[in-house]
Amino acid sequence: MSSKVVLITGASGGLGTIIAEYLSNHGYQIAGQFFNNQSAIDVLSEKLKSSNINYKFYKVDLFQETEIANMVGQVATDFGRIDALINLAGISFSGMSWKQEAADWDRVFSINSKAPFLFSKAVIPLMKQQGFGRIIYTSSVVAHLPKVGTSAYAASKAALEGLTKVQSIELAKSGITVNCIAPGYFNAGMIDTVDDSMKTELLKDIPVARLGKPTELAECILYLCSEASSYVNGQTLHINGGLYL
Repeated sequence: MSSKVVLITGASGGLGTIIAEYLSNHGYQIAGQFFNNQSAIDVLSEKLKSSNINYKFYKVDLFQETEIANMVGQVATDFGRIDALINLAGISFSGMSWKQEAADWDRVFSINSKAPFLFSKAVIPLMKQQGFGRIIYTSSVVAHLPKVGTSAYAASKAALEGLTKVQSIELAKSGITVNCIAPGYFNAGMIDTVDDSMKTELLKDIPVARLGKPTELAECILYLCSEASSYVNGQTLHINGGLYL
């Protein structure tokens, strides 16, 4: 069991709530960011009460750099440290690349790429002072197997993989590792917006012939947060049932 502190963005999302609960059950203290879905946070709070760990949720607009920096500072005050940053928050947008408005492109990049960068920028000084840290970004299989109409989403996720590589080199001697997970299709989160016929088509391409279980993703994140993963650095871990090899 651990007593370390994890900061999770997108804690109210379908995957975020499950991962937060999973990590809390393994002793991690939870500092969660959310913005709109207060009801999901209320449900998650009730679940975390039984885990007997410290937790707190912060309503933060990811479009606002000041709010991100203020949250990181408040988490450091409330918990005393931040051991891991897990960037789960993300949005999608569908539209042919030559038809979408620049504002839509900017909106996707602001949440999917810029906000994770700003969170890392804010937590890195604290992690360097601690001599320990884990930064985890969330890419997507779509960055490697793109679908028509996903240009902004695929590009924004691919950008995180580049950031992962650079920061992993910059921070390696500070006791901080930086890695990225690239999930395939899981039975939670954005998949809920996909209709049944499309899900059926997706399953045909997945060698294990099923959607991923959120706990399978959570277990990977748990490993990356731990000291056992200290030699895993700068990697993009593909968790997709063999969909992308």
